[in-house]
Parts: sequence; structure tokens; C-alpha cells
Amino acid sequence: MLHSLKKQLSVPDLHLLIGTPDTQTMNSIFAYLEPLGYQLDSAADSDEVRNCLKNASYNALILDATLTDQNGIPLYTCLRMERIISPIILLAPENTLENLPRYLNSGADDIVTSPVHLLELEARILAAIRLATAHLTAVKLTWEGIELDAHAHTITCDGRHIHLPPMAFALLARLMKSAPNVVSRSELQNELYGDTPPNSDALRTYIHILRTQLEKQNKPILQTVPRVGFRLTPLS
Repeated sequence: MLHSLKKQLSVPDLHLLIGTPDTQTMNSIFAYLEPLGYQLDSAADSDEVRNCLKNASYNALILDATLTDQNGIPLYTCLRMERIISPIILLAPENTLENLPRYLNSGADDIVTSPVHLLELEARILAAIRLATAHLTAVKLTWEGIELDAHAHTITCDGRHIHLPPMAFALLARLMKSAPNVVSRSELQNELYGDTPPNSDALRTYIHILRTQLEKQNKPILQTVPRVGFRLTPLS
């Protein structure tokens, strides 16, 4: 059940935009979410998505990964470049799961592969919105030259700006709050998805993204504690 996530958010107040040319998928999402009280708008292509964004604001965007602009650039990447800050959940073909890090590093918040599991889609939507909302009230954190400002949603490392997908951002914030202590896998999963984690091993992917970005900044501080969880260590 999604009780804990729904308890934190008022579903009737949530306005979502569904953008996909797949009529069957669109109809399935509407048939599932609309009776639950979500306010939904639909768009069949990139132009319609942009028109909707001109006329309304959305708590989250659910976009087909194949949507592009006139130059073939993924629509979700363009929207991030245009400073659209709403969480973006991508609908992607099943065989593109290995491309999850690329999607996330290019502007998406999360991904659901086809055929779409509607309960999982709802869980990911609610989790992304909850994290986006939580960032507005969190505090500034520092560890080993890394400064995280959750209110401004920014990270700097020795004065250099770092970009992280929102889920990886949330993981870093959670680890920084507890550093140098270990945070269990279950605690990190709860940070992302409440008590309804998706079936796929999303946590492993976000940990990989976070570790890679830290190592690029010469901060190899993310340690895996086998069978327990993860922690941030001091630089030796």
C-alpha cells in the first residue's frame, strides 16, 4: 500500500501531466489515477507538452522517453535546460533499463519501464513529489568539502557545483546527516520510497551514480558496508 506516502501528500491537490503518444498507456494511466483523485492533463507529443506547461503548473510530469524536440534532443533534457523544476518520471521501453543512469543524469527523476506497472508508477510519482517538497524545508549540510543546500537544491564540492538527480541528491543528504555512521539499506530505501519500494533494485543504481560523481570530484568517501548499508567516510 502507498499509505505512508499518501499520508504525507494530499492526492486531490496533485496536478500531473501525462505525455505519451501511446494511447493504450495513456488510457491505462488515466483509468488508474483519475478515480483516485489525481488531477490529470494529457499530451500526445512534445508540442502539446509545452502548451500544457505554458498554461498550468504541475506537481510532476510523466513523459514518454521517446519524446524529443525538433532537433532530436530528448524533451525531458530540454525541459531541465529550460529550468522546469517539476519532478519528471520517464516511461521507457523495457530493454532500456541498463540506460537508467543516462536518463537520470540527463534530467529525469525516475523511470518506469513498459509494460507500465501502475501501482509502481504511482509509488514513484509520490516519492518524487515528496522528495521535491522535503527539499524546501531541509537544512544545509557539510562533509569533507561538500556543501549541500537542500532549500536551494544545490551541491558544491570545494566551491565547484555538482549536479545530481533528485533521488541521488536525497541519498547524499541522508548520508551526510548521519556521517560517518552507517545508514542501512532499508533506511535509504525508506528515504526514497517510504514503505513501498519498487520491485527493481533502484537503490543500487542511485548509489552507483552518487559514488561516480563523488569520485569525479576526488572524493572517494562513499563506502559500502557489506550486508548492512552505506556511509560517508572521512578523507584519509
